Amino acid sequence: MRVLGRRFLLLLVLSLAGCPKRVVVNGQEMDVSQADEVARVELARVRQEVAALPPEPGADRLLAFAQRFRGVPSAADALHQAGDLLLAAGKADRAAQAYGTLVSEYPLHPRATEAKYGLALADVQRGHAADGLRTLASIYPQLEPSRRPEAAARAAAAAEAAGAWPDAVRWLGELADLTQGEERRAVLARGADAVDRLQLADVDRLRQELPREAPLQEPLAMKAARIHLHLRDYPRAQEAAREVFLRWPAGPYAKDARAIVDRIARLTFVRPNVIGVAVPLSGDYQPWGVAIVRAVQLAAEGGGVRVAVRDTRGEPDGAAQALEALALEEGAIAVVGGVTNAEAERAAATAEELQLPFISLSKQEGLTDAGPHVFQNMLTASAQAKALADFAMGRRGMRRFAVMYPSITYGTELANAFWDEVEGRGGEIRGAETYAPDRTTFTPLVKDMVGKLYLDERSDWQEQQRDIAKAEKDPFRRKKALEKARDRLAPVVDFDAIFIPDFARNVKLIAPALAVEDVVTQTCLPDDVERIRKTTGRADLRPVQLLGANGWSSDPSLFDTAPGGAGRYVRCAIFVDGFYAGSSRPATKAFVEAFERRHAGQVPTILEASAFDAAGMARAQLGKAQTRDQMRDALAAVKGYVGATGDITMGPRRTPEKPLFFLTVDRDGLRELTPEELAGPGPGQP
Repeated sequence: MRVLGRRFLLLLVLSLAGCPKRVVVNGQEMDVSQADEVARVELARVRQEVAALPPEPGADRLLAFAQRFRGVPSAADALHQAGDLLLAAGKADRAAQAYGTLVSEYPLHPRATEAKYGLALADVQRGHAADGLRTLASIYPQLEPSRRPEAAARAAAAAEAAGAWPDAVRWLGELADLTQGEERRAVLARGADAVDRLQLADVDRLRQELPREAPLQEPLAMKAARIHLHLRDYPRAQEAAREVFLRWPAGPYAKDARAIVDRIARLTFVRPNVIGVAVPLSGDYQPWGVAIVRAVQLAAEGGGVRVAVRDTRGEPDGAAQALEALALEEGAIAVVGGVTNAEAERAAATAEELQLPFISLSKQEGLTDAGPHVFQNMLTASAQAKALADFAMGRRGMRRFAVMYPSITYGTELANAFWDEVEGRGGEIRGAETYAPDRTTFTPLVKDMVGKLYLDERSDWQEQQRDIAKAEKDPFRRKKALEKARDRLAPVVDFDAIFIPDFARNVKLIAPALAVEDVVTQTCLPDDVERIRKTTGRADLRPVQLLGANGWSSDPSLFDTAPGGAGRYVRCAIFVDGFYAGSSRPATKAFVEAFERRHAGQVPTILEASAFDAAGMARAQLGKAQTRDQMRDALAAVKGYVGATGDITMGPRRTPEKPLFFLTVDRDGLRELTPEELAGPGPGQP
């Protein structure tokens, strides 16, 4: 019974399958073939009407026909024609709907592939380029050969418009294979432009995926060579460039490819005994350049080291040209220079591009961010601020500070760096005064800082006013009493030290202004301080430490302690510098003596000392560094190099870590604080 039931069901299915499909047309049911005969006649009539209509109304007539004859093959023809009309009219959304209906409801119709093509074009037109390009790629092999040039051209244009450059390269390469003559040359030019916009990963992938003889393999290989050269991957750049001029010796890129190979040969050529110097030897900064060259030559004396020099003119372009010449023409294994702010960044960037170890003598912060080949050996604002904060807070226990600084880059950089260091260690800036660099009167600023400018805000002054008003009824005598009280009013000194990051010219004016307002700064003269306490009756008087930066060294007269000299106002002050020619440090003393023997009557500055140490560090690596990479690694590993500016260790950012020179003024003038004075407690201890 079960067997008979199964046979019956099978026969039923077969009989139904053999029945012709039936549709309803104009309210009458008929089989598809019969309906299609009726539909073809009707479609011919509709097409005649459509020919006389604008595209969109004509498409509407065709769509109405397709709906009426739904399920009939002629309806698919109508849908296709409607899609074409709508696409031509710029109605991409409606065109996509027409093509999509054809593809979904008539997947086996002969026009299904063309409908997919139209759907792809509609997707592109309405901004769905990725979908359209995927569809074009899938149906392209099914298109008639005569349709392929148009399809490739449309796909290429769509990819270009969408910025899909890998797809653009593929389609432009295909189109180039299908065109000839001037048209082909134009297509290849577009292809080369698309290749220029590719990332390295896309270039590598296309070189692997495209046939070896594909027309755009040549620009792809050239692009690979250029990218690898930019990334300083010289072996791969050389390999790609050689492929270009060997496979396509008469091609448009052959000359440039040979130039890349030649440039790599020069970039990798090194004379291990040559140290380069890139400094201004003309223009406003010529004296700096001459000083640096002298110092480097002194450091290079003996041992077969050759110094090659190029003029930067103190300009960015000049710095780049000088570094290129030192690398490519001289074969320098390392270069010292980049001293001016104008040239510093460009010099660092060029050195990194050339993979040339470069020791900058600029004080500009952040230069070594250019890359691992860039080093720095010059005193910076951050180094001074850190050293002063270490000393004042770590060794002398100070917590509260005031700052007076000029409104110039030097002053603001140091003030900000010191402020950050103080607050980062839990200290406090209790007062800050800024001023124009050409100011000549500082009394109002000092008065403001110590609470003697706006007296009405002070409770002790208000109390004195009331007492005088009670005691003196005569207006004239009262006025005189108030003036005398005002002059004797003690300053409000709620800070342990005053930091003045300025040059000597202004420090010579600020220090006396502090003294006039009874701000006592003789921290190293306890007897003098005690005498002032007794004289003023201020038993709680505490001296304030003056702190300064290397700008104080700009004029030696600041430290003149002779009668009438400015030095009496900065007695006990402490400031930092990156070099002190009067130091008793053995390495510093040896450098100064050697320099003065070579240049009689001249005293070296921080510029010569820093250049001497930079060249000395490079020279010390020559025995073990035969390539620039080895020199780069050796410089990065410098530890405890004994230099004129101190014992240098290259930090993780390739900037020098070394003890600075702490200087003070005593009765004999300027001197360096001893290690013992720095290590232990001293003036300023709260």
